[in-house]
Parts: sequence; C-alpha cells; structure tokens
Amino acid sequence: MNLIDTYVSEVGRHLPKKTRADIEAEIRSILQDMLEERSQKTGKPVDEEMTLEVLKAYGAPEKVAATYLGERYLIGPRLYPIFMLVLRIVLMVTGSLAIIGLGIALSQTFGNPQNAFETILKAIANFATSIMTALGNIVLIFAILEWALYRAGGKVEVKGLPKEKEWDPRSLMKISPPNRVKLGEMIAEIIGCFAAIVIFNFYPQIIGFTPSLNGVVESGNWAVGFGNVTFTPLLSETFFHFVPYMTLVWALTIILNIVLLRMGYWTAVTRIFLISLKIISIIIVAAMLAGPSLIAVTTSTLTTAIGDADTARILMIMLTQFVRFALWITIIGNGIEIIRAAYRLATNKKFPFAAPERG
Repeated sequence: MNLIDTYVSEVGRHLPKKTRADIEAEIRSILQDMLEERSQKTGKPVDEEMTLEVLKAYGAPEKVAATYLGERYLIGPRLYPIFMLVLRIVLMVTGSLAIIGLGIALSQTFGNPQNAFETILKAIANFATSIMTALGNIVLIFAILEWALYRAGGKVEVKGLPKEKEWDPRSLMKISPPNRVKLGEMIAEIIGCFAAIVIFNFYPQIIGFTPSLNGVVESGNWAVGFGNVTFTPLLSETFFHFVPYMTLVWALTIILNIVLLRMGYWTAVTRIFLISLKIISIIIVAAMLAGPSLIAVTTSTLTTAIGDADTARILMIMLTQFVRFALWITIIGNGIEIIRAAYRLATNKKFPFAAPERG
C-alpha cells in the first residue's frame, strides 16, 4: 500500500487541486481492483513484486496525469485564426511604420553612403526588435484569452477531462442585428489603436514637420540641401504626459475588440466595458483641453521657419484651433458611442442577448 500511495501521490502532483482528490481516489480504487484481480488469477497473495508489475502496466505517473488533463494549448484552435489575422495586421503596420521611419532617417543622411548604410542596419535591428516585442505581447494577450475562454467555455467532469460545451441552438438568439459585431469596424479599430501605440511610444519623432526645403533649391546640391533640413516636433511634452494613459485605453480597446471578434456578438458586459473605456477617454481628452498647450511649436518658431511673422501668427492660430477642434470632436464622438451603447444596453435589458420583440 505504501507503493500505491506513493504512486497516487506522484500522479496527483501533476493534477490541478480542484480535481486532484477525486482523481486520486479513482486511481487508488482502480489499482486495488487490478491487484485483487491479478492475485486471484495467479493464486498468490499481493506482494511488492506484484504491485510493481501492476504499477508498470498502469503507466508512468506523468502520462497517467496527462490523460486526465486533456489537450492544453498556449493558443488553441478556437483563437488561432484570429491570432493569425491580428499578427498579419501587426506585421503590416509595423513594417509600414519602419519603412516610413527609414525613409525619414535616410533623407537626413543623403549623400553619405557610410551613414546611410549604418542607418539601414540600425533600422533593420530596430524593426526586428519591434517585431519580437510585438509578437511576444500578442502571444501573451492571446494566451490569457485562451485561458479565459477555456474557463468560460469548457466544463470539467468528475475525471477532470475538459469538454466543450454542447452547442445549444438557442445561442442563435444572441446574434441579432443590434448585437452583431461588425468585422470591418473591429479590425479597423484594432489597426488604428495598434498604430497609435507604436507611433506615440516608439516613433514619436515622426510627429512633426520640416520647416523648409529651400536649402535644396538654393544650393542646387541635394546632399547640402538635405543636410540643412531640420525636423521640428509638433507635440509638446505636456501631450506625451498623457500617452501612458491613452496607451492603456488603446490596449484595452484592442483586447475588447479581439474578444468581440471571437464571440461575434455584443453582450451586456462588453457594452459596459466599452462605456467605461469611452468615459475614461473623455476624461483624458478633457484634461488635455484644460491643461497647457499640446503644441510644441510657437509663433517665433514658425516665423523663423517661414520668414513672415504675420503668416506665422495666422498659422499658429489655425493650428491651435485645429487641435482644440479635434479634441472636442473626440469628446463628442465618444459621447455618441456612450449613448448608443447605453441605448442598446437599455433596450436589451429584459432579454440581454436577443433583439427587442416586435409588436
């Protein structure tokens, strides 16, 4: 019995605590029955040698435990198609941004092959690093989703074998027009949020402008001309103080959209989560409006760049008003989304997954 107990304990060490006790009891009972049956067939009492033979026939502890755990995935078949779709989108966006960044960097090293070669090598290294970072983050997110979907969509019987829930035709009632997820909108929002995360966190230097290309025209020398071109950042440090908060909202939006793509329909929980994200976005944008200027350029900077104080002043007014207008549009847009989500939530209050009845 000491061998049996040790064996059962070793099997249990590989099992989740939730089902360990029941499975250990089952295995112990099976082994005792096997020993009793073999003892009757051979006409010999149970001894250590017979116990060892039975344990060997039953199998290694880790293999026996694996039969109770079922198949386990980091990213399983259910999420794999969406994972590949998101991965392709991320690769395309990251590649496009890397090409844009490389083009800007090469324009500043025009006429200097050595610097251009070093810039290209550095761009390739940065691109590889960005891809590995993005891939790691995506795999982590989908692994978490796989775990969450398994917990929500699988059921565990007495033996601990994971089973898919039996399909219920009533689930079709969940997919009504007001609740159906629009694939194009979800994918576009995922691309937009991911691009925003990459640009504002890894390539903020591309958000700006070149004041003049007069050096190229005046000198007639492309190398000298591009060497005189300066790149002026457009956004101030105040703006970048808000980037971590916006990044969190964008990341949560991506996760929400991936979940919605997997589910195919809106639920009360996902609508409440969306409303919460929109409220947070409005708070962030309102703080931007109430705080210092988000623009790094000044009237004097523009005057130096274009050589006309009156034109610079007009451009500065227009730029300031444009930024404020964009922020107000963002608040209004998020407010409309909140109203729409709240309306859908209210109209589906009695039947949260079905369309309202027609009278």
